[in-house]
Amino acid sequence: MSRYSEEFSAVNPVANAFDDPDVGRRITSAAGIPGVLHALQFALPNRGLLPLITMNKPGGIDCPGCAWPEPSTHNLGIVEFCENGAKAVAEETTPSRATAEFWAEHSIHQLREKTDHWLGGQGRITGPLLYDRSSGDAHYRPVSWEKALELISGKLREIEPDEAVFYTSGRAPNEPAYMLQLLARRLGTNNLPDCGNMCHESTGTALTETLGLGKGSVVMEDFYNTDLLISVGQNPGTNHPRALTAFKELKDNGGRILVLNPLPETGLMKFREPQSIKGALNISEKLADAYLQVRLDGDRAFFQALNKEIIRRDLLDHAFLERFCSGVEETIEHLNGLDDDLLLRGCGLEAADIRRAADMVENADTVVVSWTLGVTQHRNAVYTIREMVNFLLLTGNIGKPGAGTAPLRGHSNVQGDRTMGIWEKMPEPFLRALEKEFGFDVPRRHGYDTVNALRAMREGKTRFFLSLGGNLVRVSSDTSAVEKAMETNELTVHLSTKPNGSHAWPGEKSLILPVLARTDLDRRKSGIQSVTVEDSAGAVHASTGRRTANRDLNLKSECEIIGSIGRETFGDDFWQPMIDDYSVIRDHIEATIPGFHDFNRRIENPGGFLLPNGPRERIFNTPTGRARLTVNDTSVIDLPEGYFLMNTVRSHDQYNSTIYGLDDRYRGVRNGRRVVFVNPADCRQRGLRDGDLVDIVSVFEDGERRAPNFRVVEYDTARDCVTTYFPEANVLVPLDSVAEKSNTPVSKSVLVRLEPRGTRARK
Repeated sequence: MSRYSEEFSAVNPVANAFDDPDVGRRITSAAGIPGVLHALQFALPNRGLLPLITMNKPGGIDCPGCAWPEPSTHNLGIVEFCENGAKAVAEETTPSRATAEFWAEHSIHQLREKTDHWLGGQGRITGPLLYDRSSGDAHYRPVSWEKALELISGKLREIEPDEAVFYTSGRAPNEPAYMLQLLARRLGTNNLPDCGNMCHESTGTALTETLGLGKGSVVMEDFYNTDLLISVGQNPGTNHPRALTAFKELKDNGGRILVLNPLPETGLMKFREPQSIKGALNISEKLADAYLQVRLDGDRAFFQALNKEIIRRDLLDHAFLERFCSGVEETIEHLNGLDDDLLLRGCGLEAADIRRAADMVENADTVVVSWTLGVTQHRNAVYTIREMVNFLLLTGNIGKPGAGTAPLRGHSNVQGDRTMGIWEKMPEPFLRALEKEFGFDVPRRHGYDTVNALRAMREGKTRFFLSLGGNLVRVSSDTSAVEKAMETNELTVHLSTKPNGSHAWPGEKSLILPVLARTDLDRRKSGIQSVTVEDSAGAVHASTGRRTANRDLNLKSECEIIGSIGRETFGDDFWQPMIDDYSVIRDHIEATIPGFHDFNRRIENPGGFLLPNGPRERIFNTPTGRARLTVNDTSVIDLPEGYFLMNTVRSHDQYNSTIYGLDDRYRGVRNGRRVVFVNPADCRQRGLRDGDLVDIVSVFEDGERRAPNFRVVEYDTARDCVTTYFPEANVLVPLDSVAEKSNTPVSKSVLVRLEPRGTRARK
């Protein structure tokens, strides 16, 4: 069993068998000089300083971490990277190597007993590898690139198209993502799941229904100049720290910030700008003007209560509603009919809190609402986001400067991958454009998203799986089921830079193909290549790697690997020009995707260019041509006695499934990850103490799931709500527990109980 499987507790019941976190002093102010020093602790030993100097600047690399929008060129700082950006670069520039000797020393079963932090610490993979279960060998062994391509192309020619799954991580730039969707559709399938299915699919679903575009509407200047930012379910101090600089500029310009979160997040409470005099002097500045500690799954109830108060005060933008919106009267009637006490119980707040928020709205001419996974991974997430859109439409805060929707994406190009066609149900105009450009029949039947792809594997319906980056086994819910499902494939293929947990769960045969990282120099026949990414504001810009320190590695670029698979599988003549010159890929993108005219020329502009955005211009591509207000039900999760609602978050030394280190200094946790944060009053009520070791047990219709050995940490979280880290808690969420309409795994508001193990932590 892997270290993430619930069965592990049965074979290793010893306390602290997994890790032994040290819980103590919390750092109560984000960033500042300590943040810079922390970043350099990762970058300097791993030869990452030079790439950082030009990161997120014209001519440099785009950060391989988050998708925070780039400032305009006149607003660039001396440095444009954060701690996690430095850690992400250090992962690529590390001198450590996972050589053939490493793989020979560690069998598949031994790899399963290692954490992803340990696996990632082994360094860059030095050459292609093959595992073959039928040979009786339990190890990955070196294989030639020629043999690897032969195995892949042979399998793709052998199987039915819908028996293949092509998964994409958000770290994949536009060019390889476009080539991958082309490969899948040339094969005859739309099985194109991606990490966006796991995080912001609820956002795309809700925004498409209401505004006609599944992306946010704001640009960087809107953050700077809004009167009011409402931050919902965010932890920017860890997940996108550069946002804090923009939020500080917002405050300097006279704007205010309202924060909704079950946990008080350090970055939104106190911030030290490392490039300012105050920050250099270690002086903190408060960002949040008001913090409302909502209950888990309480955001929808809060916005319904707020919308009801806005209607009562007649803060509506009547002219905007009449000209641009539909569904107004029925939505207002529904909101007016909601029970106030039910809404307050749902969000866990007092009536005075709602009035205070309404006061802030009443004093603001412009409002931005921004959210992340704290909103999107609940069962009712789509309805919550629709209610947030109701708020913006009622007040006319769509399509004007300083106002709009700001869903902050996770991985650096997850939004761009979707634009490139990485989606299981792309619209007809895109599919027709592919047929016209490339001359083959494109399938129309919708494919598998991520959850449905894993269900299909579980049921033995797939035979081939290819992952363009990522670590799907670890980011998915229902860890044990996913581990077993991955093994049902006849061939699994991973395009990776470093070892990760997914490599430990191979199919009958498995290939690991090491790829160039974003910091690496990519020289083709036509010269040094750039790739492009799209950030959360819909801006497309170039990224150019320059490092040549990987000459000891037998790597290929993602574009070369995907193009070579297409060439060897189908013999089409359009693959090789794309392999030799990525500007050819961009020509194809320009010919098939609106908004990319003069693509190759426009990426030469500092800062790149913005893609069209209908809601930003008050153009709503809905069936009626109007923005749509919606009626959304209200529900409250009533807890059985002794139960909590569980929330999952990242630690500070983490980005998605990549564990950079074992510290979370803003929450006071060091050298470990198996902790569960519990309100002190809940501890007293449930007979728990700080330092107790517990098992976390979730309850679903198909039975219980158990995650053993978690240290209780008393923390200021919302009552009846507990928080822990993923992927350690992913095992508690069934694969079939998904958000309505979006099919996103429900990793928030999970019903759990804490079972004491009768022992206490040593620290």
